Amino acid sequence: MLSIKNLTVSAEEKEILHDITLDFNKGKVYAIMGINGSGKSSLVKTIMGNPIMHVNKGSLICDNVDITKLPTNKRAQKGIFLSPQSPIAIPGVTVQQLLRTAISRDTMTSKALTQKIKEVANQLKIPKELLSRSLNHNFSGGERKKMEVLQAAILNPQYVILDEIDTGVDVDALKIIANFLKAFIANTTKTLILITHYNRILSYLPVDEVIVMKDGTIAQKGNASLAKIIESEGYQK
Repeated sequence: MLSIKNLTVSAEEKEILHDITLDFNKGKVYAIMGINGSGKSSLVKTIMGNPIMHVNKGSLICDNVDITKLPTNKRAQKGIFLSPQSPIAIPGVTVQQLLRTAISRDTMTSKALTQKIKEVANQLKIPKELLSRSLNHNFSGGERKKMEVLQAAILNPQYVILDEIDTGVDVDALKIIANFLKAFIANTTKTLILITHYNRILSYLPVDEVIVMKDGTIAQKGNASLAKIIESEGYQK
């Protein structure tokens, strides 16, 4: 379980998250929703240990271990993966080179890694030529988001956090990503946390709990039907 206990966070000396308590259980899918500036991305950046985020109060517990003061790389080693809202380009580094740095050769040989990347890329319908190009350099929004999912699949974390994986993605790509994620977490104890503005990805990927944020707090929680209500009536109501 990934638990957030009474978390209050500041960035640039401004308090942006206020006394948040949440539990993300294993084997569940969560959607975090809310208008721009409601604190969604700030929350997951704090979970991942972004140094810009300063924890004033509260704690983060991952599988009964307090990770509040752990650096980002140690949190990743604990099994937490975050796909950012806007994946950056890394000139001169391919996705295989990046993953080779992250994965020990004792865990997977270079040959096995290459084969696994090709298999996942094929499932996500990522063009082969993108695998040998600099990561995300001149990639479309959809291609960048697929590459994030590919990295998650290879790294195989326990907690998969995807910040707006559906933004900048066309309908066909969205279906591919959602169906892949559904298969990826099926019959596992993985926890999937999606930040999204829209219900559309949730129509392909069943969600166990919807969490609505407003002004850096938890405004409401509910089941999948809450996302449908938001889609039809908006956040203000």
